[in-house]
Amino acid sequence: MEVAVLGAPSARGRRVVRDLLERPEVSRVVFVGDNERQLIRLAAGFGEDLVRVAKAAPTVDGIAEGLTGCDVAVATLQPESSPERGHIGAELAAFEAALAARVPYVTACEDPAAIDVLLSPRFTAERRSRPATAGPATSPIGTSTVTADEPVVAGMSWTPGLSNILVRAAADRFEAVRTVRVAWSTSRNDKGADGLGRLIAGWAGDATVIKDGARKNRPPGSKSEQVFFPEPVGWQRVHTVRGAEVASLPKLLGGLESLVVQGGMGGASASTVAQMVARAPAAAASAPPVVALGRPEEGHTPSSARRRLGILTRAPALGLGPFARRPSGWSALRIDVTGRAAGTEKTETYGVVDHLANLEAGPIVAAALLMGREVSTGRGVLAPEAAFAPGPFLAQLAEFGIRVAHLER
Repeated sequence: MEVAVLGAPSARGRRVVRDLLERPEVSRVVFVGDNERQLIRLAAGFGEDLVRVAKAAPTVDGIAEGLTGCDVAVATLQPESSPERGHIGAELAAFEAALAARVPYVTACEDPAAIDVLLSPRFTAERRSRPATAGPATSPIGTSTVTADEPVVAGMSWTPGLSNILVRAAADRFEAVRTVRVAWSTSRNDKGADGLGRLIAGWAGDATVIKDGARKNRPPGSKSEQVFFPEPVGWQRVHTVRGAEVASLPKLLGGLESLVVQGGMGGASASTVAQMVARAPAAAASAPPVVALGRPEEGHTPSSARRRLGILTRAPALGLGPFARRPSGWSALRIDVTGRAAGTEKTETYGVVDHLANLEAGPIVAAALLMGREVSTGRGVLAPEAAFAPGPFLAQLAEFGIRVAHLER
């Protein structure tokens, strides 16, 4: 199969390309973007027999043309550390282009604001179908009349994404689900991915939770607790953070009373976070630009990066404490789902530990391979938990060495 990759120059994009090319069923990867020179340089490192470049203007029409002839398309557009319209616009353009090109598509987008839009009714099959002979959509973003004939999956990372599928795996064991908790922890010593950036993103704006059956906004860090993750991560302090799981899981779990997403960082005590913030101006000045479709996004400046990093000055107030457990160098995800089975209330818990780079890339590569083999549970615009049955998906992840544990309580 030929797999198109949008955002290949990003750190996650390069990892996804490498993982795809290691799979025997992938014959070629196509880099889609408008910075042709950058993409050609990147492609040279993989070999012209394995990679080709499709120059595409950053518009719905341009991207759709670049996707032509591909069996599957994946987007690894670099996520922003806060919800900004530039990144959401790039996600929407790529999403609309996949619909126009009628190519199975999955995005690693994690921004709750973007996921809310991508899963909104205007992207569903209720839209009027265009004739099969028609070319790519020419209407503005959000007004295309294309019907999603192929699976189009929004939010396929480790959280959301793998987290959603693990919630579904637990929910399948119950007659009714009452509460869901998603908890994650990164590490200061986990190389190859931006654990600090993930923590910043989790604190960049109010967190939407489900409480007493209703959606409510909470300040990030408003709840702090110690959570045990599988070893070698162990006990870590986590706080309420922004998470996109709330955009779709309540639709799967009718009558859900509570849903919260919590996140933390191993070794991130108040003092160490303060040191990170003290270094923020220098770090922000040297930070690479955010990449979308192979080009820096407008509006991403060192000063905006410093403002986002400044969020971490709230760390002492968030209760990180003066000391923190020594970071293990591993990242972890834990899912707790409470429900009723055979008249008894029980809790099902799943956990996974791996390096963050593996956890970020593995789910979207697994999704692309399953979609290419048509191993999905539906068509149209889907959340991860609606697109993939847990069994086949987790089996595909296990082939990459990412194994999920069913934890005993």
